[in-house]
Amino acid sequence: MPGRILIIDDDAGFANGLARSLRLQSHDVSIFTTAADARRGADASADVVVVDYQLPDADGLALIDELRQVAGSAVFLMATAYPNVEIAVEAMRRGAFDYVAKGSDPRECLMRIERGVEVALLRRRVADASQSPSNAEAASDALLGESVAMKKLRQNLQALAESSDTTALVTGETGTGKGVVARLIHARSARAFEPFVPVDCTTIPATLVESELFGHEKGSFSGATAMKLGRVEAAGNGTLFLDEIGELELPIQMKLLRLLEEREYTRVGSTRTRRLTARIITATNRDLTRAVAEGRFRADLRYRLEVFVIEVPPLRERGDDVLLLATHFARTSARAVGRNEPKIAPDAVNALLRYPFPGNVRELRNMVEQAVLLARGSTLPLEAFPVLERSARGWAPTSEAPRDAFSDERVTQPMAQPAPPPTAGQSSSGTIPSPTPPSSAQAEGPPSGERPSLADIRGRHNDREHAEVVRALESAKGNVAAAARLLGLSRFQLLRRLAKHGLR
Repeated sequence: MPGRILIIDDDAGFANGLARSLRLQSHDVSIFTTAADARRGADASADVVVVDYQLPDADGLALIDELRQVAGSAVFLMATAYPNVEIAVEAMRRGAFDYVAKGSDPRECLMRIERGVEVALLRRRVADASQSPSNAEAASDALLGESVAMKKLRQNLQALAESSDTTALVTGETGTGKGVVARLIHARSARAFEPFVPVDCTTIPATLVESELFGHEKGSFSGATAMKLGRVEAAGNGTLFLDEIGELELPIQMKLLRLLEEREYTRVGSTRTRRLTARIITATNRDLTRAVAEGRFRADLRYRLEVFVIEVPPLRERGDDVLLLATHFARTSARAVGRNEPKIAPDAVNALLRYPFPGNVRELRNMVEQAVLLARGSTLPLEAFPVLERSARGWAPTSEAPRDAFSDERVTQPMAQPAPPPTAGQSSSGTIPSPTPPSSAQAEGPPSGERPSLADIRGRHNDREHAEVVRALESAKGNVAAAARLLGLSRFQLLRRLAKHGLR
């Protein structure tokens, strides 16, 4: 992708030759032969800045410090005729992304610069997204409330703001705002002007997780037609946010542990070791202690992640914060459609305080937005909240799985009687044939009085998980998306479990 590149070098042969090669790739290139010219010509539009290590009127490392104030989102590369480890380390410590060696293969110089362009464009997209009004509102929503739980959350965020390197784990149920809290941690740190790179571990196929995180070299596997920059590398000196970390498979957990312990990683298909310079923040709605006991999560990785744990409270534990948030959402939703701020009717207020909100803040926001659109006047009556109205008549929502969708504490409404299995033709339209649950013999544990082994614990968990999946599929008449909703999982999470149990 074309980018704007500045070359600051008094070596005319090197600068002009590099510029010609870059222009052939459609890049916009400007050359400056002195630091003084570069100070006058550099601006925020630059994507990559190549700085000579030894300029006639300035030190290249010092110039990087100066220009970062002008072109904050640009990627800096140090150019030197005498490359060595000390220069490279010092340049990267001062904010350089990489270095180019004069006299080396021109193709390698182009590759490093084009990689820098890719990182710069990603940084701009991340910055634009984090500064959008919707994200600003989400940040204010995450800290709105006067309950004891919210005051404790703000205190923890304030304590964590004193460090920009501490690894943090954000825990909480689905819909509580863990992702927004992670963005707040980044925004309040010294890394705020560096990239914030989020990764949803539930949306990446297990076979591609390593490539997505660490990147890959061209030709490293079938389909790798070009070099790909990984999310770890794209985060640079910013923050890498791994959402739903509990969903990673054990082999990838091992590689993540190495990343945290040694601060090193390698791209798929490469032998070159790269340094991790970003901060790691993770989030999960799973009980990692339970996952470790069941053999689904590494204990050593859990300890590495739990350096500073921030728990985001569920909405049902926040008392009158529900009304503060509902009023806030009503105001913003009404403003978005050009209306005056509506008031919430007393019967709707009582219903809001009684409702358990299994979907937490996300569910409340959606509920209020719908009410604003349904209401005709300046008041939001109970009738404008269909879910609350049904709840007032005795209906109870399916409870959210607190941490683990297959934990013993999971509470759900009784399943409907299973429907007849779908026909074979339904499998091509998002449904699958109804599977057979495990027999009672398969679900039996060890003989009474014996201490269960880890294999026994894993076996019982797998049998229970298999049975839950089967029940959900039967109740959903084989529809994968509907079954996933019953289980409190994403469609991709359920597909992974179907493959695990040989059900697809």
